[in-house]
Amino acid sequence: MTPSPEPTHVVDVGGGRVVALDDVGDPAGVAVVHLHGTPDSRLARHPDDGLAAAAGVRLLALDRPGYGGSSPLPGLWRPDWPDVVAGDVARVLDHLGVERCAVLAWSGGALTGVALAAASRPGGPLAGRVTALGVVSGLVPRQAYDDPAVRAAGEGRLGVVELGDATPPGELGPEVAPLVAPHPCDLATAAEHQAEHRTAADAAELATVPGGAEQMAAALVEAVRPGLDGPAGDVEAQARPLAVDLGAVPCPVQLWYGDADEVTPPAFGRWYADRLPHATLTVVEGAAHYLALTRWSEILAALTARAGA
Repeated sequence: MTPSPEPTHVVDVGGGRVVALDDVGDPAGVAVVHLHGTPDSRLARHPDDGLAAAAGVRLLALDRPGYGGSSPLPGLWRPDWPDVVAGDVARVLDHLGVERCAVLAWSGGALTGVALAAASRPGGPLAGRVTALGVVSGLVPRQAYDDPAVRAAGEGRLGVVELGDATPPGELGPEVAPLVAPHPCDLATAAEHQAEHRTAADAAELATVPGGAEQMAAALVEAVRPGLDGPAGDVEAQARPLAVDLGAVPCPVQLWYGDADEVTPPAFGRWYADRLPHATLTVVEGAAHYLALTRWSEILAALTARAGA
């Protein structure tokens, strides 16, 4: 089934900004905030929302800043963006009457996921409200590339990282964003762009998910519907050090990475596992970058179990 392109909610988070989200699954289930990748939107999830309902999950799939129906951050990027975004999510939860939630972050959503988990520390913008964090095939922040293992495994991303080191904040994102996502974009353009950028392993993996390729194309169309502010902000955030104390993340963290993933290799997961105090890393044999979709039900069940624990 293909979700409606219209978001379930558009929440005013103050300062003239809004956050759009889909509220799907089991209305009485465990609340899970879902964070999409780069460049994606709230639609970048398993095509069958009935799986979330069957898992007892109320899935709150957000458009991250600048994507789909959500406003960009002021200036696209700022060093304190983790607390700004955490404040936005706190207002969304308040609007929905949700006291506590788990967070599930895929790919480029990982930095935001870590930021939300860290904001659950005492005194943080989400103090005590994030019960567990799941990261699937997640990107690592700029400081991770100082680790030789990450640098070797993520060699394909070094060009943007090094360009970020040499480019003033605010200038890199608008320059690189047109290379990350086509705009304007329709379904045919999105499908072609995504197919060109998938590895053979990724394409084979996605083909096992009925409607998966079509869902991802729809997610990209929605992502860039308002323009390229979302990808530009992500490029900036991913090329700059993440101002988050990983050691202060108070909740349990489950990390999933595929050993055939060339986009976010297992070395990225090991970097997180070494620095997050309550983290467990699972490396899935034969899995590639669409692990989040092929193991969707399993991941939701494991995350909610950790949240309950």
